Amino acid sequence: MSAHPRQLAIVTGASTGIGYELAKICAQNGFDLVVAADEPLINQAAEDFRKLGAEVEAVETDLATTEGNDKLLAAVKGRPVDALLANAGRGLGHGFLDQDFREVRHVIDTNITGTIYLIQKVG
Repeated sequence: MSAHPRQLAIVTGASTGIGYELAKICAQNGFDLVVAADEPLINQAAEDFRKLGAEVEAVETDLATTEGNDKLLAAVKGRPVDALLANAGRGLGHGFLDQDFREVRHVIDTNITGTIYLIQKVG
């Protein structure tokens, strides 16, 4: 990313859906971006945001882990973060008693634990 004075936004869950739209709005409003998701589609999303004039770092990582969040934070490269849109999240989509505990744990680690870790590190 260049040294010009554009604001920087981190957007998680930015490969599709609400996160994609949030990152798009940031790019349209003059923000550079660090975007993250746990799937390769984040790279295509980053290309879309670059076409809107943003400088973009894309990070494919598992935000359920501290290591995954640290990988995301390393992509910030010391720049001040002006906006954190902690949008990453997941659900299992079936009855609670029918859910595998490991899958439930991953949901909790993504939606709560990883998000709190990221907010504390950025804040």
